[in-house]
This record gives sequence, structure tokens and C-alpha cells, in this order.
Amino acid sequence: MSGSTISQRLTRIVATLSQSLTIYAPRVKMPVSLCQSISRRLTRLMDRLRVLIARGSLPPRPARATPRNPPTNPKPSTDELYPPTNFGWLFHMFPDTDIRAMRGHLLNLLNEPETQSLITSHPMLARSLRPLCHMLCIKPPACLKLPSRPRIKRAPSPTPPPTKPLRKIWRPTPPRIMTPFEAQLAARQFFNPRDFYQ
Repeated sequence: MSGSTISQRLTRIVATLSQSLTIYAPRVKMPVSLCQSISRRLTRLMDRLRVLIARGSLPPRPARATPRNPPTNPKPSTDELYPPTNFGWLFHMFPDTDIRAMRGHLLNLLNEPETQSLITSHPMLARSLRPLCHMLCIKPPACLKLPSRPRIKRAPSPTPPPTKPLRKIWRPTPPRIMTPFEAQLAARQFFNPRDFYQ
């Protein structure tokens, strides 16, 4: 296996995840804007992985023409929706779909020695793969774990830090459980449609 083969397999996994999300998002009534936002994020991740494996590093960002404004206390955003942040949210949202198969492919790929050596030699590659493992409910292997940092006690600052904007996290609506009468009526309607649609 070569680096190009690993890149092709990772690209195929991320592309299938993006396509499956577009297909199965109506099941959980995910807003179209949020689905498109997650698909764009997966596409950027796919391009980032391809460049990292091909070049070994990302190209430097161009310098800003104007200096960045100092941070201020932003107002909380109420219009933009954000995906869930719990561990394995994408895998648990669509358990019986192609996403389960892509999780298995990524898990097998991460367990291969050549992939682990490639990740060890490219630290930025590990940084890009961690969010993918998080959304697919994959416990990061040793090559993806962050090194432990010693805790540094800092003196309390006299001014309070700026407050971050409140994110509106989208949660799928759980399906309503049918009553026994509704289940019996749905079964009769399924097996004898002529009695209901004439």
C-alpha cells in the first residue's frame, strides 16, 4: 500500500459519508442548510487529507491585507444551526446505513501499520482525522491521541474573558411511538390497501 492508496481510500470514505448524509438526512428532518453545511465541511476535510498525504504539509495561508479587529463581546447567534457535538453523533443518528460500513472501513484503515506510520510522520494528518473519528464513534488509536500536557496554574485575570456566542445545536426529533390501535390500523392498511383507498 502506498500513500496514494491511503489517500484514495480516505477520499472514498469521506465522499460516501457526504453522499449518505444527503440521502438519509430527511429521515430525521434535518434542515437543508445544516445538511449542506456538514457536507461542505466533509468536502473540505477530504481536500485537506488529499493535500496532506500528497505534499506532507498544507500550503501556508496568505497574509491578511488588513489587520484583524480586536475581539469583542459578540451577540448570541439564534439563526445559524450547528451539528451535535456528542461522541459518535453521525454514527448514532444513522446506525443502519452506509455510514456504519464507512466506519468499519476507516477503523480497518487506521489499524493498518502503514497508515499508523504515515500518521506518525504527518502530525497535521492526525489533526484532520480526529474530528472524523469523533463523529463516527471511533476511539482514537495511539497514533491519533494528543500528548498529555502539564497543567499550568494561571493567576486570575482582573478583567473577565469575553463571552462566546451561544450556539444553537440541532437535535433530531425522536420518532413518535404508535399506540397498539395505530399499529394495528397501519398493518391493516398495508396488507389491505383496497379497503382504505378506493
